[in-house]
Amino acid sequence: MSKILEDVLKANQSYAAAFGEKGKLPMPPGRRFAILTCMDARLDPAKFAGFSEGDAHVVRNAGGRATEDAIRSLVISYKLLGTKEWFVIHHVDAALPVFEPEVDCSSDDGAVNIGNERPLALPPAGGF
Repeated sequence: MSKILEDVLKANQSYAAAFGEKGKLPMPPGRRFAILTCMDARLDPAKFAGFSEGDAHVVRNAGGRATEDAIRSLVISYKLLGTKEWFVIHHVDAALPVFEPEVDCSSDDGAVNIGNERPLALPPAGGF
């Protein structure tokens, strides 16, 4: 087992032990919103949007793109779990634009080609 996996499992045990009453939260997001944002490890959606467990759904991917899978998740959030608002949040200093215009993640199962898309770099709102 890697050191990182050991650390993650240990942190998860602590988190689960302290979860307490949060385990009784309803499945629908309490504040009835969802966020689609970038998977950038420097971002913490709960902190920059001011919510905690049970408040919102968060969908993350490279560039915060409204991909077919992201849209599927947002539709499920809306139709089945009562979400009333969605926010697509991009950020400054994004990593995706530093890559070549063509990012080809080919595999035996197919290819993902980002092409010339670039994430929209918005000025920070509220300090994030």
